[in-house]
Amino acid sequence: MLKKIIAYFPIFLLFINGIGCESPTKENDTVFKRLQCDSKIEVLIVGTYHFDQESNYDELDANNQRQLEKLMTRLQKFDATRVFVEKDPKYDSIYNQGYQDYLESDDFITDKENEVFQLGFRMAKRLGHDSIYLFDNKPPFVGSLENFAFASFDKYMDSVDVKFNMKHFDQINKVYRHNDSVMNTLDLYDNMKRLNSTDIANYDISRMHMLEVRFGTNTEWLGADWLGRWYQRNIRMMMHVLKKSEPNDKVLLFVGSNHKWILEQLMNNTPDFKVVNAYNFL
Repeated sequence: MLKKIIAYFPIFLLFINGIGCESPTKENDTVFKRLQCDSKIEVLIVGTYHFDQESNYDELDANNQRQLEKLMTRLQKFDATRVFVEKDPKYDSIYNQGYQDYLESDDFITDKENEVFQLGFRMAKRLGHDSIYLFDNKPPFVGSLENFAFASFDKYMDSVDVKFNMKHFDQINKVYRHNDSVMNTLDLYDNMKRLNSTDIANYDISRMHMLEVRFGTNTEWLGADWLGRWYQRNIRMMMHVLKKSEPNDKVLLFVGSNHKWILEQLMNNTPDFKVVNAYNFL
């Protein structure tokens, strides 16, 4: 008899626990209203390396020019209404005069390896646009960041908090070296494709939140302030895009790949925008 009671006991508990229980509340079963924008700006963010700061590729040679044309053909399918490049809008007149020169002759960019020209100008002209848009911003280094250089982190390497500061350094360094060795085997197009993958984005996100941010905690807050400035810069960049766009626009952003994850994060939390996955086009 005892064995039978034990056997049926779990079923009995389920029965009595179910008595008087209400069905789960549906997510949309609420009196509260949500904020939303009916007319959204679609945004495609293409992360890139800075062409004139890297030496792995000669972007101007014939083979890499073909690689860039392949990239343009894939991205053209998004059919952007505006193309943005990572330059401060205070230089708008200079770059748009250059863009007008490029509309007159393709020769204008044949000796210019910067991605602003090789990607931004090229794509805007393909799409028949009459202008290019600029959206960078660099906040001043103030407070703990005054006179900042990356060497500023060095003073924390041998501090009393070195165990805390460097907790993830070995792992980050190992992953970086592995990823870098893989990227160095890729041609230009595939390199650009991988820069827009979730794997690379996840590495960039994790590194910035696992390494630099730790330096100066409870003292000068150098690392936290440095990361805060990075968010500030990208928020300002997002606002340039928002102010220069119209509802139902489709905007294409060419930007350093480490901006891509944070801009997508910020724009996904801003109802005016609908972020489109660039990797799907590549």
